[in-house]
Amino acid sequence: MRPRYHYAPAANWLSDPNGLVWQDGEWHMFYQYNPFSEEWGHMSWGHAVSRDLAQWQELPVALAEEDSTMIFSGSAVIDHAGSAGLGKDAMIAVYTGARTDRAHQFQCIAASTDGGRTFTKFAGNPVLDRQMADFRDPSVFWHEPSQQWIMVVVLSDENRALIYGSTNLKDWHELSEIARDGAPGHLWECPFLIELPVEGSGKTRWLFKVDVLSGAPGSGALYRVGQFDGVRFVPETAWQIADHGDEFYAAIGWTDPRDGRNRPTWIGWMGNHAVQKHLPLQGWRGAMSLPRRLSLRRDGETLKLVQTVEPSCRALFGPAETLSLDDGRSPLGAAALLEAPARENWQFTLADDAGRTFQCALATGLLRVTRRDPVTPQLNHASTMTVSDDAPVEIWLDSGSIEVLASKGADCLTLQHRLAGEAFSLRGEGSLTVRYPLTSA
Repeated sequence: MRPRYHYAPAANWLSDPNGLVWQDGEWHMFYQYNPFSEEWGHMSWGHAVSRDLAQWQELPVALAEEDSTMIFSGSAVIDHAGSAGLGKDAMIAVYTGARTDRAHQFQCIAASTDGGRTFTKFAGNPVLDRQMADFRDPSVFWHEPSQQWIMVVVLSDENRALIYGSTNLKDWHELSEIARDGAPGHLWECPFLIELPVEGSGKTRWLFKVDVLSGAPGSGALYRVGQFDGVRFVPETAWQIADHGDEFYAAIGWTDPRDGRNRPTWIGWMGNHAVQKHLPLQGWRGAMSLPRRLSLRRDGETLKLVQTVEPSCRALFGPAETLSLDDGRSPLGAAALLEAPARENWQFTLADDAGRTFQCALATGLLRVTRRDPVTPQLNHASTMTVSDDAPVEIWLDSGSIEVLASKGADCLTLQHRLAGEAFSLRGEGSLTVRYPLTSA
């Protein structure tokens, strides 16, 4: 079954979000896409647009593999001043060109002057090349205080990131390094550096996020908070986990426009490479998380990332109904928004006829989430999070995925599931509220 309110392509493989940019009232989401198969390969940039971050329209492929060079992950910016010489207000995609023999990766640009519908690759590509096999995923933004474009890009196999500067998006000079500095796991991908508001303070700090392909806790998305002066990122916190589940990977953001609380938005791939290849073929593979607004919250001596679902996504749901779990087994639609109190103990289990289960339980401030799948055991997962009691626990259930947000967004967990059917059997104890989608996204 296809998702009701999460973005998924009509066909074929989807993974990392790329090139998130806003222009003329449209939120653009490019992403890693295989135009020919639902298996990984032939990486190109798929494309979708939205007016509200809740409902999406899929468009034709924006940047295609050619000349034995795949289009790996990257970012996009609006060049308002025309600094690259490719047009005033041009949309510039900055991406990794990856040779299909896996021997060489380098950074390239392409320009669009028709709202991202067509791109022309720069004749002088590559714009940055270290003659390396693992050098990828440029994250680019304009840094107003230093009056330059900033690129953060990873030397993947070395578990470190480099920061570059440029005045024209074509000529880049190295500024500094973000070192591994005790980060767990191996093989860095999809870096993201962004300034975020600190709740209740009027101040800001910078968040550096990187995804670790193997050996890191949670989904592999790690972050630190610190200061950035246009040259170097100086961390002020230890490494922390952005998502406690297995499937929130490669998240990047729209740096603007921001909401009234100065919060930008990001989105992640609800998948990971260790699991996706074990999922059965169904004509399409991969979906995006819900967009989440980002801020920072002080927690003792540290700062934590806070993620809250984009408000427009809530408008997709109807009125709340109270559901008593003490009444025995109850049917639950395959797509729903559940809210459960954080000051009471409760637990529920979703199950289907194949023996797959998803269990969520809260007791004395500990939230336990367990996924069991006897058909696809690679999906088995268990997590425990300590959550605050000052806000309900939200469970965003859709066909194929579950997103859990607690502690007013300071604790998040994203998982795929293979629960089959139009409705699930729900059993447990306590009470929840449930809302159902009004329309498909």
